[in-house]
Amino acid sequence: MNKINNKIINNNTVAAVVLNGETYNGKIAGDIIIGVDGGYDKVCAADLFIGDKDSVVSEIKCNQSILLNVDKDLTDGEFAVDYLIKNGVKNINFYGVAGGRLDHILANLSIMAKCAQNGVKVVAFCNDMDIYMVSDYLQLQLNNNKIISLSPFTDSVHIISLEGVKWEIFDQNIYKTSSKTMSNIVTNDTIRLSVDFGIVMVIVNK
Repeated sequence: MNKINNKIINNNTVAAVVLNGETYNGKIAGDIIIGVDGGYDKVCAADLFIGDKDSVVSEIKCNQSILLNVDKDLTDGEFAVDYLIKNGVKNINFYGVAGGRLDHILANLSIMAKCAQNGVKVVAFCNDMDIYMVSDYLQLQLNNNKIISLSPFTDSVHIISLEGVKWEIFDQNIYKTSSKTMSNIVTNDTIRLSVDFGIVMVIVNK
C-alpha cells in the first residue's frame, strides 16, 4: 500500500501539484498538496516539498521534502509527476501551470500530457481557464454559452464524439496543425468527449 506523508494512496486520491506560475485566486484542492519549488510559496500548507530550492523563498516546514540537484535533466514539475505516478496517484490537479515564461508553460502542458499518457486524470486550474488533457473520456458540467476549445497535443487525435456543444463532432480526426476545433460554444449543461487515439487538450474559458 503506497503512502505519501503517511496518507494512504488509492484510486480516488487527488494530488494537488502547485507549480511556480501564476498565483491561483481560488481554493487549492487535493487530498495531498505538493509544493513544487517556488510553488511552495503559493500554498498555505503543503504535505510535500519537491524541488531544487532555486526559486522557493519561504522556509520549508512540511513534514516531507524531496530535495533535487539543480543540475538535472527533468524539471522539478516532471520529477513531481513521476513520483506521484510511481506511488499510484490516479488524479492530479495542477495549479500555477500558466503565467511566467512561455517555455515553462509549454513544459507544464507536456507534463500534463504525460499524466494522460499514463492513465492519470489531470486538470490545470488557472485564473482565466481550466485545462484538461484527455486520452479517453471527459464529462463536464458547464453553463450554457461557455467557450471551449480542443487542441490536439499529439499530431492527430481521433474523436469518437463531442456532444453538448454547438458544433458537435462524431468520428473525426483532428490535427495539431489545424485550428478547426477552436472556440466551440456549450449548449447543454453536460458536455461529453470520447477519444480513442491521441491526446487532446480541452480548454474551458472562464
